[in-house]
Amino acid sequence: MNTVERMGGACGSEIREGGQILLGAADQLPENGMAEFQVEENKILVIKQNGSYRGLSSKCTHYGAPLIKGALGNGIITCPWHGACFSTETGDIEDFPGCSSLVSYKIIEDSGNLYLELPKDLSLAVNKREKFVGVVEVDDSVDHVVVVGGGAAGHTALETFRSEGYKGKVTLISAENHLPYDRPKLSKKLDIKAAEMCLRPAEWYTEAGFNLMLGHKVDKVDVEHKCVTLDSGESVGYDKLVYCTGGAPRKLNVDGDNLAGVYTLRTPEDANSIAENVAEKNVVIVGGSFIGMEVAAAVVKSAKTVTVIDRNSVSFQTTLGDEVGKILQDMHIANGVAFEMNAEIDSIDGDEEGKVTGVKLKNGKQLPADIIVAGIGVVPSTQPFQHLPDFLTQRGLIPVDQFMKTKYPDICAAGDIVQFPLATYDNEVVNIGHWGLAMYMGKIAALSAMGKTVPAHTVPFFWSVQFGKSVRFAGVCHGCDRTLLQADDTGFLLIYSKDGYVRGVCTLGRDPVASHFRNIIVQGHKLKVEDAAETFNAVLASKL
Repeated sequence: MNTVERMGGACGSEIREGGQILLGAADQLPENGMAEFQVEENKILVIKQNGSYRGLSSKCTHYGAPLIKGALGNGIITCPWHGACFSTETGDIEDFPGCSSLVSYKIIEDSGNLYLELPKDLSLAVNKREKFVGVVEVDDSVDHVVVVGGGAAGHTALETFRSEGYKGKVTLISAENHLPYDRPKLSKKLDIKAAEMCLRPAEWYTEAGFNLMLGHKVDKVDVEHKCVTLDSGESVGYDKLVYCTGGAPRKLNVDGDNLAGVYTLRTPEDANSIAENVAEKNVVIVGGSFIGMEVAAAVVKSAKTVTVIDRNSVSFQTTLGDEVGKILQDMHIANGVAFEMNAEIDSIDGDEEGKVTGVKLKNGKQLPADIIVAGIGVVPSTQPFQHLPDFLTQRGLIPVDQFMKTKYPDICAAGDIVQFPLATYDNEVVNIGHWGLAMYMGKIAALSAMGKTVPAHTVPFFWSVQFGKSVRFAGVCHGCDRTLLQADDTGFLLIYSKDGYVRGVCTLGRDPVASHFRNIIVQGHKLKVEDAAETFNAVLASKL
């Protein structure tokens, strides 16, 4: 087991001949350890593995988490917040979320001291690096790849094509009018604008030579003629197709669900409209899982009332379990959110102007409502394949192999719409809707479309922010026993186990644990239930 220690660093004020900056004594770093060094106004992360040293920029390129608090193992450093993984050798991003890689620095050991060799053309203030930089001259003689879906998987597929040197024509077809954006922000900051969330600026797509077809939906995929038909009637041919359209929010399907003031949350327009209209209003949220609870936390301070309707007895019951659900639900109650548990919506009432005025529950209870937000899950957006026999599962998912390949050799699929064998869990076939995982699958699908057979080898990792507190989860939890190892005013640590081994962890206020557990599993190791408390306590102690 690799150990990670936080070390104090010396100010790099001494510069010797050749421009090398003194960091400090080499004995500050044990094998498989890392230290943060202050160099002027910036910090450098130095890692020691296999007797050699490597410097990296110190913050995750996703949301800026301090990597010194992350997990180190097997040539990878894992972000403590969201599970992004970077190569300790090159700084390249290996697993997601995020688009950019870390800056890598040469570290020299001499006479018991460590020195930073700073490239002349690089400022220490630059803390991220793009694998693709420059203008691409598209080669029309190379296969035309069509990517359908501008979400996490689709955008990462684009990133991968160019970073891996693919020069062929690549067309992105997206139902949204926006450039690909950081969708998880929508339910956490409802007033955020699409332009603030874009994963890349418009000029990046232009320079990379991508053909963008925004605001277009695919109505049908013709596998015989290798083309997709759009809602406009236009047909777009492909040599390779990467399909990653994600899910569409489930509708309430009750009387009155078409009234003004009834929302699902999928686009920036949805989020912005809720934010603009929520002040001093009665808000009813249907569904007590991630979308619903994040929206409740986001609006409760400005709304008149916020009530969550949940068919379960505890929030998050079907996803994270009763123990975590109760803790998070109590946190919401303490912040003013009300709950109607073991309840289902029967109908929605409106006025003569077609606006929502209230909801009626199946138990007969009525609630005032000016705004209703449905957060009851999604259905896979795979209708364009429905005409193909034995292509979709009964749930409408696309089965793929470990390379994200479908039954048709020229079609790959990725993201929330697929079920695939999870190699780190004995090839258990899963369908998991996590943003970072979708990004990873987009990378694998793009590699497959280029003829590079790299199997998916990852561990699911996701996060949720509510009232400024972040819940982290790593692994899987379906069909598992649950054990609450820690719970106090600072948060909790719960493990999910099966057959005596830990299969997943959920934490609040224990940030390094999830990333550390992710590294254990991705390296092919197993953690016994009876060893979990000692292992995770040691991780937490090393970060103090």
